[in-house]
Amino acid sequence: MIVKAQAHSTTAYGTDSSVSTTREALNRVFRRDVCQDPFPARDLSARPSPIAIDPFSSFEPMITVCEKMKSEDNASQISYSNLKAHLDAYPDYVPEKIQGLTEMRLREVPEILAQRVKNGEGYLEKTEVTGLVEWKLYDRLITHLIPIIKHGTYRPNLAKLVASNSIDAVRDSTRDAFRTYESNHADYAKAVTTMSKLKGVGPATASLFLSCYDPINVPFFSDELYRYLHWEDGRSKGWDRKIGYTMKEYKSLYERLQTLRKRLENKSGETTRAIDIERMAYVLGKRAQEPGSSLGKRKANETDEEIQPTSPKKTKRGRKATPPPPRESPVQVCLRKGPQGSPTYDEAGYELDFDYVLKASRRPRRLGKRGMEKLRQDRKQGERKRELMEVTDEQARKFYMGAMDNKVAKDLGIAYHEVGIEEYEEWHKKGFRRKEGELENLDDEERKRLDKLVPGCALRKGSKHR
Repeated sequence: MIVKAQAHSTTAYGTDSSVSTTREALNRVFRRDVCQDPFPARDLSARPSPIAIDPFSSFEPMITVCEKMKSEDNASQISYSNLKAHLDAYPDYVPEKIQGLTEMRLREVPEILAQRVKNGEGYLEKTEVTGLVEWKLYDRLITHLIPIIKHGTYRPNLAKLVASNSIDAVRDSTRDAFRTYESNHADYAKAVTTMSKLKGVGPATASLFLSCYDPINVPFFSDELYRYLHWEDGRSKGWDRKIGYTMKEYKSLYERLQTLRKRLENKSGETTRAIDIERMAYVLGKRAQEPGSSLGKRKANETDEEIQPTSPKKTKRGRKATPPPPRESPVQVCLRKGPQGSPTYDEAGYELDFDYVLKASRRPRRLGKRGMEKLRQDRKQGERKRELMEVTDEQARKFYMGAMDNKVAKDLGIAYHEVGIEEYEEWHKKGFRRKEGELENLDDEERKRLDKLVPGCALRKGSKHR
């Protein structure tokens, strides 16, 4: 199966790739059993010179990156005008699929934190933390499946681990870290270490949170920024350089970035933000992957057109190779582990409740009196929810699946599956209200997010959707 791909990554949540392929091919790669495919096919015909690669062949990298960088772009020589020129090109390198996430990372979360600091103390909500991690990991997921270029270690369970942190743990950890940093900016490493105590959060992810708190001084430990600042090291391997994501490496990155900032500010008289240098390094790293400039030559028979799937390979005896077994769904994994097994997380990153998964897997019984009573109770609660949300039945039918519960969850800072009638009452009591057209006009990104959150939400621990 040959898929047309274009190197194009980010990480103000991490590194990013955009992939154009058929839905059948994606289903073969992801083997999704519960949730909707998070990467639907999209046309990349407008992008320059895509590279034909085979995601089902060996995961050995098929293309290499040129180790050269223009001397005027080196950290020791780059000028403020060159920095600005690279920043102007940044939007062109952000994939369409994560433009909303990138906006959240670069503008929304920093503004929210600044406002919280004015009102008292800065901290991050769990929904903001999981959103930042989603942005950070987006490209590494695609890179792991289709290796255009190495981008560090892909950790498929990281988002699930981060989502397993409690709301209070996220607030307390980020509040303590920001308080430490605010009292003395030289204690940035201590602040990063404090947040690294959260499950699934290491120095790189913690630096992302601190960068949102102070985007002027604190850099995010991104792959491109580290490799850019260490480019001129004798041991450097350019854009392919391996990274250990350790505190020692982050301290080195931090110190070199401050040196670069001071040099640029002294020569230009303009304030140079850490987040701008991060974005500039991102652009340079992505340009290094562009066809025709930094990628190896194509094979003679490769074209820009998408090639139709090839027939399965045959063995020496002429028989077709046996296809790999289908991937187990989270529900199947949970049942296989049993009640004493380790925690199992669904595709949205939430822990499953074994007892309820087992109950739901059994053949349903006749409804009976209890079932009828439950239906009547659900109907009454639905009417009360619409009353508190101030919507009619006809309006509610036009809302996207789960939009009302999602609104309550966001305003209260809790998970989607934790929203019940009590949470609606609390939401209304605290003075939250629905804005006109807010639930009817969800953007594509929010709809895709709900497509992941809603299915199977009743199987999660602490769910109130039963």
